[in-house]
Amino acid sequence: MSLTGFASEAVRERVLSYLHRSFETFYEHTIAVDKHGVVNWISDSYWRFLGFSEPPLGKHITDVIPNSYLPQVIATGEPVLLDLLSVRNQWVLVSVVPLHNERGEIEGGFGFVATDSPSGMRPLLERYNQMQREVRNATRFRDARSARYQLSQIAGQSDAIRLVKQQIRQAARFDVSVLLTGETGTGKELFAHALHDLSDRAEKPFVSINVAAIPETLIEAEFFGVAPGAFTGAKKEGRPGKLEIAGEGTLFLDEIGDMPLPLQSKLLRVLQEREYEKVGSNEVQTTGVRIVAATSRDLIRMVAEGEFRADLYYRLSAMPIQLPALRERPADIEPLSERILEECCARLGMITKVLSADAVVLLSRHDWPGNVRELYNVLERACILNESSGYIDAALLMSLMQGHSVASVLASNTGAVDVRESVAPDAVQPGSVNLKSRLQQTEAQVIREALQLCNGNRSRAAQALGISRAALYQKLERLGL
Repeated sequence: MSLTGFASEAVRERVLSYLHRSFETFYEHTIAVDKHGVVNWISDSYWRFLGFSEPPLGKHITDVIPNSYLPQVIATGEPVLLDLLSVRNQWVLVSVVPLHNERGEIEGGFGFVATDSPSGMRPLLERYNQMQREVRNATRFRDARSARYQLSQIAGQSDAIRLVKQQIRQAARFDVSVLLTGETGTGKELFAHALHDLSDRAEKPFVSINVAAIPETLIEAEFFGVAPGAFTGAKKEGRPGKLEIAGEGTLFLDEIGDMPLPLQSKLLRVLQEREYEKVGSNEVQTTGVRIVAATSRDLIRMVAEGEFRADLYYRLSAMPIQLPALRERPADIEPLSERILEECCARLGMITKVLSADAVVLLSRHDWPGNVRELYNVLERACILNESSGYIDAALLMSLMQGHSVASVLASNTGAVDVRESVAPDAVQPGSVNLKSRLQQTEAQVIREALQLCNGNRSRAAQALGISRAALYQKLERLGL
């Protein structure tokens, strides 16, 4: 070899040595997987950064980092160099390369991660993360009165849910009132958001009111707004109501069955004449709002019993859409569960979890009287109680679902708790507690269980029981609870 050759080799070695030191300085975290994507090595700093209590060896990379580039690199053989990845709610810089054996076959992959520590990337990554936070905050502010859900985000491919989605798309095309009915927990508000998003009003406000959660003395002001100086203690400048805030957009009235009769007549005027008056004012306001209402109560029965205006019912139900109960679409439980687990894990900042085969079977066989809301509750608790594992099995779910025995009573859509069905035919015998006392005891027990399941939140308990909050307060006082 010539002298020039020796010099070139020495320069090459010095350059490679410099690059090696720079690489180690730049990337402080590393991880390696085999050809199946199973983690077989990870640096101590990285598994601590990821929030594990011990190295997650033997886990699939997607259980450790759900959006990792490693599966892609192993499948294609193409490296990913200097790209951004969101890990634990912050952006990091990564490079991922495939590992080959002597025959040139891919036998795994290696990932290098730079966060904001010793590398010179700290200013860039900090600035990028700050920009992302600003974008999220701006989006959250802009979308505060916008639809938060699209139809494509609602999981399920069963015939029942396909029919509902088709009806939502059709209803969105026409400027008519829509009435969403179905048991509690079936996702009525999600579909209301999706309907608004598909309509010509998508760029305009989406405003919602839970009628059952507002005291009767305040609901008119909440709905129509208050004129300046309308009463003692009112703001001098007055206050806009949800109707005014919605403007030319969509006003979603959840639990419309709890609306007091006096307000029902005023809502009818809004639908018929497109006008209203604020509380304490004689000035007529006009509105072009679209009304989408929802209820878990039997409005037809309420109309027959004089609890709900027939003319308002027919105005609201220009396009009635009945949402199916979860037990009527068992094929949707697995995709729904996957979507819920993804959302829960992302929100809780933990690794993505998957259901075992026996867990899927168990969920599919359950009656789900609380529908999707009950399913969400069970899976969220499963995530919390099984934080370190990437799998949720039937044994864990079974222990959680045993506490839902009262849900069938709470999810009733009859508008009241029918405690008579909770009393066995032979429960009242001569000399035993009389029927009235027995019914009161059962009603009190159901209300206690509702409050317990709702962590003492009376508004949620009233909604679960299918009664207004005012009615719940009356029962609590009457029963001495």
